Amino acid sequence: MKYMLLSLFTCLLMAPAVQAQQPKGQLAIQLNKNVLQPGDSLLITVDYKVGGGQILNQPITTLELIVENEQGQRTRLRWPVINGQASGALFLPDSLPRGKYMLLAGLQERFFEVIGKIRDPKNSGSIQAMLLTKNGDWDEQEVPVEPDGSFAIRNWLFEDNALLAFSGTKNNNQPLDIRISTQLDSSNAPLAVAGRVFYIGNPPSAVRQTLNQPVKIPEAAFTDQGNLLPAVLVRATVKTPAQQFEEEYVSGMFRSGNERVISIMDNPAAIGLPNILSYLQGRVAGLQITQVGFNGGVASWRGSPVTFFMDEMRVSAQQIASIPITDIAIVKAYPPPFFGAPGGGGGIAIYTRRGGEANFIPANRQVFKVRGYTPGAIVLNMNKLSM
Repeated sequence: MKYMLLSLFTCLLMAPAVQAQQPKGQLAIQLNKNVLQPGDSLLITVDYKVGGGQILNQPITTLELIVENEQGQRTRLRWPVINGQASGALFLPDSLPRGKYMLLAGLQERFFEVIGKIRDPKNSGSIQAMLLTKNGDWDEQEVPVEPDGSFAIRNWLFEDNALLAFSGTKNNNQPLDIRISTQLDSSNAPLAVAGRVFYIGNPPSAVRQTLNQPVKIPEAAFTDQGNLLPAVLVRATVKTPAQQFEEEYVSGMFRSGNERVISIMDNPAAIGLPNILSYLQGRVAGLQITQVGFNGGVASWRGSPVTFFMDEMRVSAQQIASIPITDIAIVKAYPPPFFGAPGGGGGIAIYTRRGGEANFIPANRQVFKVRGYTPGAIVLNMNKLSM
């Protein structure tokens, strides 16, 4: 059974593959505030207008965002630009260093597109492509192949990471030798750039006076060279989805060996509950959760407080309660004393889905991890190069 991918973009799937050259215009960045504290949300709105103040008439383009702090850490995001506007929210966790942050924005005319080539096409005429998103939604299509083995896919739009798998048609089970690249990850000169500065913490008065000053942004900051994406051949699956996920994404102290792992991926019944805290009640011996509701809940384990983590970053119970259960892959429950919890309490670690699970891909398919658009609301993580 096939599922619709990201209904927000359904009306945009028929956008033309080749975009006409647009005249140069201007990006304008608006922030809800430029001095924030850990726990706040930075709301960002970016508008683009072409020469003469006209709104961009392309149905969808892409906004690349770079966030850089004073320690030299940086991360990248990208949002779709619809009718000349993009917006989103960055939650600022306690772990972020205090200080000045620079927000750089660059507009691309492109949107998600896959360009590929089969090394030995053998007059196949077409191949079968399958896209699996982090939420488990999937779709597939037959893609025409040129005589030289080249092909293009232009009508899949999705958030976060996904798996893209290829196989031959005409009842051919032999694996293909394919190389692909995505246009959004390729070198590109931005149509326009802009920048703003914000501060996390309490800035000195001299710094506060500079936060509203214009920021000059070099276009070279957005002209990455791009690379061919590596592939892996899926042959068979002997581990559960939770085991595969844990091996790939769980690290450091979160591999204690004394925890209980709960797989949401393997339990469709969990989707009907309001949040993950409701789901955990009564399922972990010694863990007690009360006051479950919109504002989260209060948790204790054998009389000790419980610390919550999302993707190995400390967060509040309210944030955990706000995560859609469909976005959760696994939960790890650590009885006290847990090394990562202050005061020797217990810990609950929530891991969100990252791009589908390979075990749902049929065998003998060549699989690539591709990056779509950043979710409209996300935790700012300076330890990741891209999101």
